[in-house]
Amino acid sequence: MENSSTIKFPIVAVVSVSAIALGVFLYLTGMAFNPLIISGASFFILLPFRGESLLIRRMLVLTVILFCIWVLQDLGITILPFAFAMLFAYLLDPLVSWLERKKIPRWLAALFIILCMGGGIGLVSVFVFPLAFSQLNDVIRQISTLITSTTSYLESRKFYRTLESFGLSQSTMKEMVQNEVMPKIESIYKVMFGALFSVLMSISGLASQLLNIILIPILSFYFVKDFPKIREFIRRMVERKNKQAFANLLRMSDILKSYIGWQIIAAFMVGTLSSILFSLFGVPYPVVLGVLCGFFNPIPLFGSIASMVIAIITVLIINPTGAGGNIITIVLVVGGLHFFNAYVVEPRILGKRVGLHPIILLASLFVFGHFFGFLGLLIAVPTTAILMMFLRDWETKQDSLLSKIADIAEESLS
Repeated sequence: MENSSTIKFPIVAVVSVSAIALGVFLYLTGMAFNPLIISGASFFILLPFRGESLLIRRMLVLTVILFCIWVLQDLGITILPFAFAMLFAYLLDPLVSWLERKKIPRWLAALFIILCMGGGIGLVSVFVFPLAFSQLNDVIRQISTLITSTTSYLESRKFYRTLESFGLSQSTMKEMVQNEVMPKIESIYKVMFGALFSVLMSISGLASQLLNIILIPILSFYFVKDFPKIREFIRRMVERKNKQAFANLLRMSDILKSYIGWQIIAAFMVGTLSSILFSLFGVPYPVVLGVLCGFFNPIPLFGSIASMVIAIITVLIINPTGAGGNIITIVLVVGGLHFFNAYVVEPRILGKRVGLHPIILLASLFVFGHFFGFLGLLIAVPTTAILMMFLRDWETKQDSLLSKIADIAEESLS
């Protein structure tokens, strides 16, 4: 025992001194706070002990997850073409597989679908986007003119004479307008045009990423063509550890694929139909308002309300005197399309895979919206549906366990 302890002590001492020296080196060189170094060192230290403790295995998994999140965050826009291409492959795989079952080679089916999708996006870019930007520019100009004329009127003598005719003090009202009303108008102006400017800058920034845009269809073709190999690789990796985990992964995939695929189709349909109906009934700027309806459509309940409110405010600003008929049209079109989508088509398409109680749906929207903003509103429904799936599984297991306990109790009593 003495010999063993004398052998171990120098090793511990050398390891401790080496660890301290390495820590000092990393600190002095500024590498101690590099996520790559930290995760690599953690993995290197923990890996030899992975078989000795469940806690160490969980720490290894957490290290890998955090490292992957950091890599994705650091790469940023560089990885977007691959992410979009993988998403398209994931959504288009059922259609390509269906064509493949019709004796069409998979590479040809993938090429045909990618070309059709690219052609559709190209047509929208050529014919719809310029019209939408033109109408958006008109809306901005109209709002700017309205704000300028309102500001001028509030500073004019005519406005104060009108106030005096109602028995209001000119000096008091002038002070209130200067100190209360004008700053609020300026802040509204800044917020509105700041939001529009950020949207336009985002679109122009996306257009500047021309190479990435060209890469997406090329990568999508290869991902779609080889998607069965990717799926098989994931199956082998997951099933090697846990077959039930792969079964759960398939169920989650079924929910996500159904929900995301349908929301993209529904957004396109709602946007197109809204634009056509607004145009037929003479609502101003139909393309802009239709695109807005399609954009907000994936947000349950609040999406239709938001698009309806924004459209009504736009109509009131542009043409306040003749806005009554347009407002009725907006309410009927947006409300009708929302009702038809939410209560007729969507239940038939998604069935019980994503069905949530309205209270749970509202709660998920508030919670996810609070923590993750607009992105949270988009992911609230599928994420909650997956959580409910696991909750139902847990309830089933509990019921099964209770029935087994009851059977054992009956056998022991008999």
